[in-house]
This record gives sequence, C-alpha cells and structure tokens, in this order.
Amino acid sequence: MSETSVIVCKPSQWIKVRAALIIAMFAVFAYLFYHDGHIGYRDKNEQYLYYNLFNDIAVTEADAFDDEQQWKQFVATKKIELPDELGCPLPLDFVRDQRWPTSLASNFNNIKDSNKKTNQAWEDYAGSRGWDIVVADHPEDQASLDTQFYMASGSAAFVLVVAFLFLRTLTRTMEVNGSAYIAPGNKVVPFASMRRIDSRKWDTKGVATIEYELEGVTKKVKVDGMIYGHFKKDDTESAEKLYDFILERFKGELIEFESDDDDENLDETKFEAANDENSELAQNS
Repeated sequence: MSETSVIVCKPSQWIKVRAALIIAMFAVFAYLFYHDGHIGYRDKNEQYLYYNLFNDIAVTEADAFDDEQQWKQFVATKKIELPDELGCPLPLDFVRDQRWPTSLASNFNNIKDSNKKTNQAWEDYAGSRGWDIVVADHPEDQASLDTQFYMASGSAAFVLVVAFLFLRTLTRTMEVNGSAYIAPGNKVVPFASMRRIDSRKWDTKGVATIEYELEGVTKKVKVDGMIYGHFKKDDTESAEKLYDFILERFKGELIEFESDDDDENLDETKFEAANDENSELAQNS
C-alpha cells in the first residue's frame, strides 16, 4: 500500500500564466504570418499594380495625347497588363481580364505631364478603395509568400508543442511522503537514496538538483519550485515547505553558495589565528 503524500505541490499560477501568454503570442504570430501569405501580400501587390498604372504607365501614355477626347477613347480600349504570377502574385479573386479604371479617362489633365510621385487621379482612386496613397516600392514575390507560410507553420507547431507540454504539466505534481520525494511524472526518489543536493540555484531560480543512487545507478532529478507549488508563505503546500521537508530528512552532501557572512567570519578567524601565532612567536623570542 502506497504512503499518503504529506505535501503536494500542484502547477503554480506563474507557469499557467506564462504558458497561456506564450501560446497566445505564437498563435497570433501564426495567424498574422498566414494572413500575410494568403491575403495581405497579395492585396499589397494589387495596390502596387494600380499605383504603377496610375503614376507610371498612364503618365507615359498620356504624354502622347493632346486631346482629352482621344485620351478617353484610348483608355476605353486598354486592358491592365498583368505581371508574372511568381513575381507578383495577385489576390485569388482578382479579375484578370479587366480594362483600365474609368477614373483614368476623366483625369487627363491630372495625369498628363505629371511630375509628382503620385498624381491626383491616383489619390482619388486609392481613397475610393480605402487604400493608402503610399505603397511599397516593390511587389512581394511568391518566395516571400512561401516564407510567410513557413513562419506560420513553425509558429503553429510551436503552439502545439507548448500546449502539449503545458497540458502534461497540469496533470503532474511534485510530492513528498514519509520516505520519499515523488518528482513530476511519478518518479519516486527515497530519501535514503539521496547522495547530493545542489541548491545553488534555489534562492535565485527556485530549482534544486538531487543526485541519488538506485540499484547501483546514479541519477538526477529536480525540485522545481517555479513550476510546482511556488513560494507563497501562507501556502501550506508551497515548494519552500516541500524543499525544507526534503532537507530535514537528507543525510548526504549539500552544495550551496557561501554567504557573505560566512566569508566575513572566515576572514575574522584567519585574522585571529594570525594574531595568536604572532603573539606566541613574540613570547618565545
């Protein structure tokens, strides 16, 4: 019959909040990367296409006309020249067989001899479609879209891994009973088998490493107070109380940092010993 655990440290609120924030953050990253690869970059390429049409192609073509009526007739016959799909992927619902926007025909004077980076015709058209007037200086190619999908896949995979580890942590505990420490994952470490405890990270990170020996094999296990139990003083099942419980029953070597007080006491002892030695030499002489 198994012993009843005296102290049971469950997953701390700290690790729950931390895991939830990490999962939420990378889930947002995954969505944003996917959105850019599937929609965002394609929409930006469409804006670039029309920006180039209004501020470069149409301006160049308008220079050849002096009559607005002839310009209107010309615009009515022109179709948008589509770029290479790999070099400038457009939205999936983009109508590929379409003529120039009619607003180009009615803005002959704004377009002809335009020496600005953007002309009024473009500003009006961009505004009607809810676009920014300033666009990227180059289109995003298919390789850029693929990169976004890779980043989205990587972020989603990371979310799944963290979620799995988090759910596994929620099912585990850190316990002690009268004869053993039970590490997360139900690894039983009898107090009598413990040979060494490294507590140098306990005060700063809440982690101690226990070295123990079972059936002639030396192994290590951790006491992780940040993940399990934490350090609330009023908590009867905190990691601090569990660790103290282990130390009270531990008979091996304890590795810890020497405190400043210990160093001062050591220096004083050496100083006093040196004085005693000098006094003795003086008496003998």
